[in-house]
Amino acid sequence: MKGGIYMKILDEKGLSGIVKRLLDLIFISGIAIVLALPVLLRWYMDRLKGYISEKYGFMLPFLYITGFLALYFVFELRRIFRTLNRKDPFRTDNVKSFKSMSICCFAISFCYGVKIFAFNSFLTIILFMVFIIGGLFLLILAEVFRQAAIVKEENDLTI
Repeated sequence: MKGGIYMKILDEKGLSGIVKRLLDLIFISGIAIVLALPVLLRWYMDRLKGYISEKYGFMLPFLYITGFLALYFVFELRRIFRTLNRKDPFRTDNVKSFKSMSICCFAISFCYGVKIFAFNSFLTIILFMVFIIGGLFLLILAEVFRQAAIVKEENDLTI
């Protein structure tokens, strides 16, 4: 693009670099939140004033499981952004990352499916569906990247 404002997309100093640093911050914050879950959940539930003890017994394991899955999801996403910043996205390890992320989505969706029967809310139903769709999308993206990696490898061999 000539004569205009232009920001690099795939570069450590471009948009993908900014997103990677944001993901690093989210990952570190997520670890801190998961470690502090018992205290944070108790503090939050004390503010609600209600039938807290029965919800606490369900919510703490639920949040630990979904929290660890979300952390692993962000970990894999950070790996993908590392390859984007190196301008080498069509790799088989990215395909594995997308598949791992899809498994995380399906597992989180399963957890929200269980929560529908334990402590249902409209948000629970929405998140259940969002994570199913996310898991399916990531499976499709994994296949697209797998095919692109094959084409890239064939192209690299012919040069």
